[in-house]
Amino acid sequence: MANPKSWNLWHGCHKYSEGCDNCYMFYLDSLRGVSEKSAEITRTKDAFKPLAKDSKGAYKVPSGFELSINMTSDTFLEEADEWRQDMWDVIRKRPDVIFYILTKRVGRILECLPDDWGDGYENVSLNISIENQKRFDERWPIFESIPAKHKGFNLGPLLGPVDITPALSSGQIEEVHVSGEGFGGTRPCMHEWITDLSRQCEKYKVNIIVFSVGSVYIKNGFRYETGSLRMQTKWAHKTGLSRFYGRPHYNLYSPYDGHLLSDDELIVPAYNKNKCMECPAKPSCSGCTECGSCKDVVLVDADGNPVERKPAAEEDCRTRSTSLDDFR
Repeated sequence: MANPKSWNLWHGCHKYSEGCDNCYMFYLDSLRGVSEKSAEITRTKDAFKPLAKDSKGAYKVPSGFELSINMTSDTFLEEADEWRQDMWDVIRKRPDVIFYILTKRVGRILECLPDDWGDGYENVSLNISIENQKRFDERWPIFESIPAKHKGFNLGPLLGPVDITPALSSGQIEEVHVSGEGFGGTRPCMHEWITDLSRQCEKYKVNIIVFSVGSVYIKNGFRYETGSLRMQTKWAHKTGLSRFYGRPHYNLYSPYDGHLLSDDELIVPAYNKNKCMECPAKPSCSGCTECGSCKDVVLVDADGNPVERKPAAEEDCRTRSTSLDDFR
């Protein structure tokens, strides 16, 4: 089942640095028996997902929702140059949706931005992966000079201690995500590394979300091992090292008349009481999508109070989108 929180316009990638050695996409492809497709860059059928509508004409991806782009590839791969313009066109047509872009190829970002980028799109967050101090020292000076309304880091898999204070002190970084290595990888993650990152973010009041401690976690001389991603996230929650100072503010606009959307016009996250409440990502997550992967879904707000989702509002446009041509 496709992840409802991801928008993968193309699939496949080439390993780029040591953080890619045990890439989750290669691992998951091998489990599905299609490992030969991992290094083949191909366009998917999901290219226009944010424009899809339901039978009532309402967008399936609601206003205020966050979509992670190309999590089974890299947005700035050379092989995707011919498709990337369609991605930017769709993003412009959904100024009410937040788009999260993550890349290791920081050197290609600037040349791949759209002509009207200016100082950034209001609804796009640019993020770079960092696995150790060497890669921070290499990538941050480039990333620092790239204009963007929203920026963040993903330190995963975390392979060593990293001092990111030069970036945090710049005021450009809104959120830091941290994970140990999983998905078949066993390079250990040290408790001290995450603790130090948490302290750095606390000093500058920057959100840090510890998603996972990885399959091998070393704390106080003890080695903890598990192949269960759910257990890795539970351990991450129990470390208490995440810090959250509030959601980054996005100015989002109606895709119909362009007015600035109020909070009342955006989706209010609801969570599955039986699965989400101990998830480290809950403070910054768009919430449960009721995608069908959980058998028992009880929706609650962030404090655990029962909620009911309102049905999607009907819109004037009644056509189901199948390509960008429908909107030109």
